[in-house]
Amino acid sequence: MNHGVHFMAAIAFVWNERRQNKNTSRTKVIPTAGEEQLLLVELVRSISVMRTETVIQTVKEVLKQPPAIAKDKKHLSLEVCMLQFFYAYTQRIPVTSLVDSWAALLLLLKDSIQVGLPAPGQFLILGVLNEFIMKNPSLENKKDQRDLQDVTHKIVDAIGAIAGSSLEQTTWLRRNLEVKPSPKIVVDGSNLESDVEDMLSPAMETSNITPSVYSVHALTLLSEVLAHLLDMVFYSDEKERVIPLLVNIMHYVVPYLRNHSAHNASSYRACVQLLSSLSGYQYTRRAWKKEAFDLFMDSSFFQMDASCVNHWRAIMDNLMTHDKTTFRDLMTRVAVAQSSSLNLFANRDAELEQRAMLLKRLAFAIFSSEIDQYQKYLPDIQERLVESLRLPQVPTLHSQVFLFFRVLLLRMSPQHLTSLWPTMITELVQVFLLMEQELTADEDISRTSGPSVAGLETTYTGGNGFSTSYNSQRWLNLYLSACKFLDLALALPSENLPQFQMYRWAFIPEASDDSGLEVRRQGTHQREFKPYVVRLAKLLRKKAKDKQEDFKTVVLEGMEMAKHQKNPEEDSSGKMLSWEPGHLLLTIYTVRSIEQLLPFFNVLSQVFNSKVTSRCVGHSGSPVLYPNCFPSKDIKMENLKTFSSKARQKIEEMVEKDFLEGVIKT
Repeated sequence: MNHGVHFMAAIAFVWNERRQNKNTSRTKVIPTAGEEQLLLVELVRSISVMRTETVIQTVKEVLKQPPAIAKDKKHLSLEVCMLQFFYAYTQRIPVTSLVDSWAALLLLLKDSIQVGLPAPGQFLILGVLNEFIMKNPSLENKKDQRDLQDVTHKIVDAIGAIAGSSLEQTTWLRRNLEVKPSPKIVVDGSNLESDVEDMLSPAMETSNITPSVYSVHALTLLSEVLAHLLDMVFYSDEKERVIPLLVNIMHYVVPYLRNHSAHNASSYRACVQLLSSLSGYQYTRRAWKKEAFDLFMDSSFFQMDASCVNHWRAIMDNLMTHDKTTFRDLMTRVAVAQSSSLNLFANRDAELEQRAMLLKRLAFAIFSSEIDQYQKYLPDIQERLVESLRLPQVPTLHSQVFLFFRVLLLRMSPQHLTSLWPTMITELVQVFLLMEQELTADEDISRTSGPSVAGLETTYTGGNGFSTSYNSQRWLNLYLSACKFLDLALALPSENLPQFQMYRWAFIPEASDDSGLEVRRQGTHQREFKPYVVRLAKLLRKKAKDKQEDFKTVVLEGMEMAKHQKNPEEDSSGKMLSWEPGHLLLTIYTVRSIEQLLPFFNVLSQVFNSKVTSRCVGHSGSPVLYPNCFPSKDIKMENLKTFSSKARQKIEEMVEKDFLEGVIKT
């Protein structure tokens, strides 16, 4: 008792000595105590004269004036080790002990803000505060509650300042902030300070470590605890006091969300998770709704990795569900963009890109909603889609329309889509006809001109006078988008798409279909209608075969020309796909040549008219999830619902990733 400060300092020193191996996997900013470290907690708890209040007071003294202890350069600061111990201690003592010691804990929290702790120490202070709130959400005394709110405000502000330390002002007069170029930092709570030292140059002294290297850790910690913490600390009639605090936090968060570069990926993930957690509380909306909508409308919005899309879906759902004007504003922007005629003297491509961008954002907003949430807007949405399709030969815009169609299949009940099906089917037929015409035209060209030079686009002038090229990436994206729409329509159960069943015969061969056989009618030979996938599969097989022969010819002519030929490893035309009821066939996000769609057409032209499939189709002919469709015949009916929900979740994930741009999707 006479040497309490030195005793607790020794505890902190040994705490560091007993830390877990650095290779232990960590995903939290605040590290989890190891077994040997927890022995120290039990040791202190077992000393009967060291009551909780005494421990808190002694820890406070160590933080104010840490005793000098000989330690090596890689040793964590004594204050951080002391707080790591104290954090584990607060997790393992009874709630009553912590509540009874509130006065001492409040003094510790207040002093810790003033003593200038290193960033990892400030993270632990927030952790201790959060631990107290989780164990004791309310204080009876109003003064105590106000003190708790004040100290929470100060601690969160301090962490917010660390979070913004990787930002810099663009000009000294204005308050605009942007992300400073910096090394990519991975959050690892096991050895926070030494990890940061390792990331920096070996020649750099520890004293030169700036708070900016901890900004990712601060953002990550805030994303984990801030929203729930503020909701617990500020009562329902005091929520207004939260807004100024959140406005300050958003001032630091928004610049990270505007930056889509690789080195900022960790900060971006933490910020979007933070915004997603805040958006779940209705009273916070004033602090972030304008900034969130501005980010949503930014041209680079979809440049993110797949882990962030789900958070943005939650943000947009929370924003537009509780603020109807936001969705109406988005609808108005789409309508205004489409009603304005294309300016012949301006950049036509830029205007079309803008229309496609707005349509894509409208699709994402609906994709983020509940089933039939925007059903009353469906006539307006249909009008917007029809307006987009009136512009001929605009593959960028039409690709977004097919993505929109897929979203509507997942977010609208079948009865509401009845009026839209003729448009959807017509557009799908148009794209398949275009593919067929171009493949046929290319076949005629290659027959007359011989092997084409690799890398050159083959151009076909359609009957409407517009020139297209199936090797153009924009057209390939349209073909893939149309195929994905058909893929989804075939994967969903027939009862979900009753109208589509009337049109299936145009695209795929039915189980009893013998299409292609010659029949005699009035003494003349006529060929019955072949479904589009059968015709396209045949043309693509022919094209793939011709390309292989062309490739052999080029190789024989000389190795120099072979360098320009497409890498055979990239050719997936010979790849086999396996069809499974309720699952999507097309899981790729881009195609570099039209032959990559051959496996998709091959499967569809074979699987739906096979004898095996005929046992797995419903009365309408659409595949449904019956037990006898599965490889295992012992599957039980109760597992069928689980499988169906998992299949739908997988479909949702695939559509979700199709919104992404400019990132590697895995």
